[in-house]
Amino acid sequence: MFLLQINIIMKNPLMFFCTILLVTPSFSQSFTTAEEVINKYLEVTKIKESVASITDLTMTYTSETQRGVSETEFKYSFPYKYSMTVFANGMELMSSKFDGEKAIRKSSFGGGAGQEPKSGPAVLSEAYRTHPFVEMEYKNLKFIPTLVASDNPETYVIEVKDAEGKVWKDFYSVQTGFKTKTIVKNETPRGPFESIIVFENYKTFKGLAILFSSIKKQTSQMGEITSELQSIKINKGIKPKEFEIK
Repeated sequence: MFLLQINIIMKNPLMFFCTILLVTPSFSQSFTTAEEVINKYLEVTKIKESVASITDLTMTYTSETQRGVSETEFKYSFPYKYSMTVFANGMELMSSKFDGEKAIRKSSFGGGAGQEPKSGPAVLSEAYRTHPFVEMEYKNLKFIPTLVASDNPETYVIEVKDAEGKVWKDFYSVQTGFKTKTIVKNETPRGPFESIIVFENYKTFKGLAILFSSIKKQTSQMGEITSELQSIKINKGIKPKEFEIK
């Protein structure tokens, strides 16, 4: 019976075409504004309904690079303070802090251990973009999102412009609503460089309803870095000194 149906379909091209349309999933774009796309993302990840109760957050990643395996710890005190530390073989490789007004970075590479704190609009914008729920803060930060044309019918593309005019692109799945990629163009001593971050495998962690991307793949000047989110802790009362810059 099955073979008979196949023969009938193949003898009738129109029937074959209609059959393909019926079994192929449709991801037609229906949103017409950036706000609609972002709102969908905040809803499917449950950020919108959960974030108000979070005062601090600690996220731990393991990363694989060309230089080996490392561990990165992010600490956030909301709304905007954060610290980041990278470890490998029990040693601190680099760190950065933002106290809400100024930022500082330290690194064991290239003599970067004694950098002075930096401030100003560009520093603030870069720090704000590290916020894990930054889409909730666009209005407060005066970030302007705009839905732009996409060459992929399964993807929404949003250009985001910060208060200084720096622009980056975020990509969202039409089917799931999740953010799938971010592209940022950076100026470096070696010239312009395009950084791409791919977000995969959204899931929840113990104690939280929010779905986080547990796998991030980032291209950098050192090659691709694959990071896996291992744990999340919320409202542990992170002490203010964690974010102090002297």
